Amino acid sequence: MRSVIPIAALAAVSSIYSQTPPAFDVASVKSVNPKDGMISKTSYGEFMGSLQFLIHAAYGLDDYRIAGGPKWIDNDKFSVVYKPVGPQASLMLRALLADRFKLASHMETKELPIYALTVAKGGQKMEKADQPGGTSAGGGMIRGTMDMSVLSGYLSSILGRGVIDQTGLKGTWKFSLKWTPDDHPPSADSNAPSLVTAIQEQLGLKLESTKGPVEVMVIDHAEKPTAN
Repeated sequence: MRSVIPIAALAAVSSIYSQTPPAFDVASVKSVNPKDGMISKTSYGEFMGSLQFLIHAAYGLDDYRIAGGPKWIDNDKFSVVYKPVGPQASLMLRALLADRFKLASHMETKELPIYALTVAKGGQKMEKADQPGGTSAGGGMIRGTMDMSVLSGYLSSILGRGVIDQTGLKGTWKFSLKWTPDDHPPSADSNAPSLVTAIQEQLGLKLESTKGPVEVMVIDHAEKPTAN
């Protein structure tokens, strides 16, 4: 079955991507030790990480939706400090990337492996809710009240692959999902299963591998910035 990423989600990204970035006031860019970690202090507009990470911060795209570019964009790390202005902060970071990294790119639809989120045999195991509620996520856990398209978005970021909602479940649902992340082997006090297994056992849902068109950002050109 041919699957597609929801049109509303693509339209939102395309709209954001096409906005004209404003100029930035103060900016500092320099290379840092690749062994250093990544930080994000949005109040001061301070980031440290690879160009891939900076693109993610500027455009809100997961790694699987960023393609092309030189090999160093995911290995070399940089410290970027600029003065953001409210809701224009991400647009300013995009302008900085274009100016200092000479970043040039375009949006393109590619046929990629994705997951379809469906109802497992035996039916879903979540609790129907009247409206969306608070959500907490991280460390192998998602807990909250949301619709299936929002859950699909969370799963896309975790799995590094597009997830589309084909459950047919309307409205919002309350649930708690707990699993052991792939990069954290089970400890003696944790019996949490893998994410795929947890989705089926705890939510009554299933991830099925398929392919479908996904809009990605293709990097046409990028240069290492000179320090200032």
